[in-house]
Amino acid sequence: MNQIRPDVIRPGFFSIDAAADRRRNEFDFHNEALLYHSRKVDIVFFGDSITHWWDVATFFQDSGLAIVNRGIGGDTSGHARLRFPADVLQLRPRCVVILIGINNTWALDAFSPADRLSPEEIFREVTSDVEAMVRMAAEQGIRPVVCSLLPTRMDRYARNRERNELVVRINDALRGLAGESGAVYVDYHSRLTDPDGLTLREGLADDGLHPHVLGYEIMADVLREALVAYGISL
Repeated sequence: MNQIRPDVIRPGFFSIDAAADRRRNEFDFHNEALLYHSRKVDIVFFGDSITHWWDVATFFQDSGLAIVNRGIGGDTSGHARLRFPADVLQLRPRCVVILIGINNTWALDAFSPADRLSPEEIFREVTSDVEAMVRMAAEQGIRPVVCSLLPTRMDRYARNRERNELVVRINDALRGLAGESGAVYVDYHSRLTDPDGLTLREGLADDGLHPHVLGYEIMADVLREALVAYGISL
C-alpha cells in the first residue's frame, strides 16, 4: 500500500466569517482522498448553495460519470476564484460546471453603507471572477461550463427587482464570455422565469431563491441539453 501522501493544494481560510471556509476542511480531506487513490473525475459542480444543495448524485445517477460537488452555501465569486485551483484544477475533471455570483448581489442590501456596492461594481466582480475561472480551466484542458445565475422571488427585499435586473445583465455578459472563450453556456434563467423575464416562477423554490426538487429537475434537463452537443451525456 502506498504510504506517501499526495501533494494537495489547500487554499487555507479566508477570514473569521467567510462562507467559503465552512467546508474547507471537508473539501481538503476529500480532495486528498481523490488524489491518493488516483480517482478519475469527469465533472465538478462548482458554486454556492444552489450547487451545494443540489443532490447531483441522485439527479445524474444514470450518467455513469464520476461527479464531484464542490458547492459552498454563501460563497461569493471572489472566494470561489481563490479556491478554484484546489477544488477544481487539481482534480483534473473533464469539465467544470460553474454557477456563482448571486451572493455578491446581497451587497445591494447591506445594512452598513460601507458594505454596500453598486450594481456596476457587483457586475464587474462577478464577470471578472468567472472569466478568470474559465481561463484557468481552459489552460488546464478542462472544459468550462458557464451557467446563468438564477432569477429570484424575494419580495421582502426592497431592491429585489434591481437584483433581478442585474442578474439579467450578468447573464448577458456570461453568455458573451462563453461564446468568446469556447465555453459551454447553460441558460437556466430563461427556463425558470415568469413572463416578465426577471422573476423566478412561483412553485420552484420555497424561499424564492433556492430551487426545490421541481426547480432542480428543470435545471438538470437544461444542463443535459446544453452538454449533449459537446458529447457529454448526463
